[in-house]
Amino acid sequence: MKNDWERIDGKRVVLTGATSGIGRATARALSQLGAHLMLLRPNRNDGIALARDLMKRSPGISVEFFPTDLSSPSQVRQTAAQIGERWPAIDGLINNAGARFDHYDRTPENCERTFATNHLGAFLLTGLLLEHLAAAPAARIITVSSSASSQAKPDGRWQFEAHDFDRRQAYAISKLANLLFAFELARRLREGTVQSLAVDPGVVATRFARNNGLLAWLKHVVAHGRKLELRTPAGGADTLVFLATIPSLPPHETEGYFRDRKAIRACAAAYDAAASSALWKMSVKLTGIDPAAGSA
Repeated sequence: MKNDWERIDGKRVVLTGATSGIGRATARALSQLGAHLMLLRPNRNDGIALARDLMKRSPGISVEFFPTDLSSPSQVRQTAAQIGERWPAIDGLINNAGARFDHYDRTPENCERTFATNHLGAFLLTGLLLEHLAAAPAARIITVSSSASSQAKPDGRWQFEAHDFDRRQAYAISKLANLLFAFELARRLREGTVQSLAVDPGVVATRFARNNGLLAWLKHVVAHGRKLELRTPAGGADTLVFLATIPSLPPHETEGYFRDRKAIRACAAAYDAAASSALWKMSVKLTGIDPAAGSA
């Protein structure tokens, strides 16, 4: 990791999944570079502690924390409204939060929880903050996907039922949804001042999947560790921070998918225009957001 990022003093950045792993490393780096932050994560105590620590380490910046479960549309709407009241213009939104659930579960809105957390929450939050991002001179939306997206078996159905729940496929499909969303949003925003990018941070040694129990988490870490695939949280955050701080990107990379600071090619399914359109329409219906959100 180079740690040669640009300073972004005074820029305003919203970051989800902020209190652990890649999110925590990203928050630390951005605060040290002068950014004002709004952090989202369900755990209130962790979030407040992190906000205080960041402001202590980087005097002069502001850090606010909003306890938010992205699988809850009501919580996302409440947080988005509070952010919009505080910040009429937002320079960056990093959709980093993600989770894998080993057991089937549905939200009160009757959505499978993996899909609701990893895709619908980011879709709704982005749509609600888009007018504030467009109010900045130049803003970026960065959505974290995963190489797991290439393992998805898209068949037009995005949510599993209890009888056929496959935790790996549920996660892979949600990460494919992240890519389709990021690319479709980039197309819709092509003529504006807001860029939509996606990132594969690599396999990072974090508390990811720890919600499923210690044994499940250890299996995840050991399996990737044996393949020598594990990165530190700071290493996983590097490309996120790079994209959030670099003044401009080459024209052919302004709607791209990045790993190790370089534009890469996603799996073929991520470029399926029909699937992208169908997913967008379904997401609008499930979140109740304005259908015009994200239009150029």
